[in-house]
Amino acid sequence: MKANPILRDWEHLLQFLPDNMTELAKTSGAVKRWRNITTGEELLRINLAYVVEDLSLRSTAGWSSQSEMAEMKDTSVLHRLKQSVPFLEQVLAHLINHRIYGEHANGSSFSIKDASILSVPGSTGTDWRIHATYDPQYSRLSRVEVTDYTGGERLDRDHYLTDELVLADRGLARAKGLHAVAEENAFSLVRMHWMNIRLQDSNGGSLNLESILARADAGDEQTTVYIPAEGKKPLQARLLIRPLPSEKAEKAHRNVRSQAIKKGRTPSPIALKLAGYFCLLTTLPEKIASADLVFELYRIRWQIELFFKRCKTLLHLDQLRADDPLLVRAYILGKLIEVVLITLLTTEGESFSPWGVPRQRRSAPINMEASAFASY
Repeated sequence: MKANPILRDWEHLLQFLPDNMTELAKTSGAVKRWRNITTGEELLRINLAYVVEDLSLRSTAGWSSQSEMAEMKDTSVLHRLKQSVPFLEQVLAHLINHRIYGEHANGSSFSIKDASILSVPGSTGTDWRIHATYDPQYSRLSRVEVTDYTGGERLDRDHYLTDELVLADRGLARAKGLHAVAEENAFSLVRMHWMNIRLQDSNGGSLNLESILARADAGDEQTTVYIPAEGKKPLQARLLIRPLPSEKAEKAHRNVRSQAIKKGRTPSPIALKLAGYFCLLTTLPEKIASADLVFELYRIRWQIELFFKRCKTLLHLDQLRADDPLLVRAYILGKLIEVVLITLLTTEGESFSPWGVPRQRRSAPINMEASAFASY
């Protein structure tokens, strides 16, 4: 069997992991009594063998025997993996909170929100979602949540820091979430979703889109708008519209027509016209960010798309191998642990000292009610 760095260099990886994994396994309910496997460390290694090497249950049991950990049957491996979910959640929370000491940078926090869908074997729809918060400054996850298909994309899943800027795509552009961000004195920048958000002018009336688009064609890209929400004062925001290049606009028009045909509909004239523009909605005041700067900031959102692409292409995050909910959840959590461990190893390499100066690390206390990780 091909050697794997996570297994071969296990002693090195232990510096990133919780010191009390055996206790965590018991207190989380993942283990009621030790049998075959005797420590939390062994439980995690069994999971990583199954996930990182993509071994079958029988091969995982064989690997356990060869590694001189425990004599196990494939049914025992299956039981341990399914029961390990709460333990893996806490290990992942610890890893996401893990940092190398450094000076805090001045300025506001910056995060990108997105969700990636996963399907079980034989399915072509959405079965699971990974809701991620990505820190573009350090190219790392800062929060992650795993839900089944019922867990929709929402900005109000999280709490935000004062003056934090949150970037998100159209799927998260909803009035309730934008209000939730503003109520915590943070700012949002999202791609406008005309079907999800109703915008008003200063008098509470509907926007004159024809006039706004005509101004955008003339170079006047910015319009002050208000986002209403039930039981709340309308939230002031800026609508920024920039015409697409002709070839991009034609492609967007074809996509709108194609999607309408698939649904047995005829696209409206205004929907076709809007497809030829790039529309952003932000609560950032103009004194903080000009229109040009807002468009440039939104480019950074692509980093989370590249992050998910790397995870799926290189680490096969999307290749679920079971449909049992607990086993699927254990597999996803194991993959995310692999992702974060790789990030920590990369960071360690960047801070390597040829003179042998020891690295200082910390792991922030885990609050499972508002932690770096939650799963339900």
